[in-house]
Amino acid sequence: MKTKVREKDDEEAARRVPTQERSKKRVERIIDAAAHVFAEEGYDAATMEGIAERAETSIGSIYQFFPNKLSLFTALARHYHAKLRAFFDMLLGGPLLEQPWGDILDAGIDALVAFHEQEPGFRAVWVGLHLTEQVVAEGEAINREFAQRIEAVLAAKLHGLPPKMRPVVATMMVEVLTAMLIVAARRPAEAKVLMAETKTLLRRYLAPYEVSRKGSERPRPAVRSRR
Repeated sequence: MKTKVREKDDEEAARRVPTQERSKKRVERIIDAAAHVFAEEGYDAATMEGIAERAETSIGSIYQFFPNKLSLFTALARHYHAKLRAFFDMLLGGPLLEQPWGDILDAGIDALVAFHEQEPGFRAVWVGLHLTEQVVAEGEAINREFAQRIEAVLAAKLHGLPPKMRPVVATMMVEVLTAMLIVAARRPAEAKVLMAETKTLLRRYLAPYEVSRKGSERPRPAVRSRR
């Protein structure tokens, strides 16, 4: 049975905001430890004592900054979201967008998969999504933000995509990738093939909007029949 917890106001998210560099590093260490413990054990089984042991600090140090386990989970979720935004900034600000569309799609998905494989906060947040509507709402807001930013890429690369369809297509891309990353996290033995099929799915979905150099729309790829 899942533990039910009540929502907390923003004022209750942390007991004390660290100002000194030493305190900031301690909080980062606590959040990093919480990511590993929540990911490995799940929210319900995780304890503040176990997180303190993983962070190599005292339980009192944790309670200085986080009044309870939920406030620590909320801080972890925001920490993960901040890292995800920084990753997305790097991806869209790098040389990748100068490549052909097919290469952008494949390399972008590969980079996203690698980021989440190396980020314990992803699984920790996914496991605990049932805990707080606030974290879910913040995740949905990030997806909307990413979709809006992807619209500019679609405008530059998919000239056959009508402007009025860009928000819908960008949203489809973001939500499909989010969902499949979660499925892959649940099924690590199948993760590689699942993400490969996600690439195929998105390529075929977006293919009708690609335009050749002569300006004609590329034909829709044939769908393999199953017998």
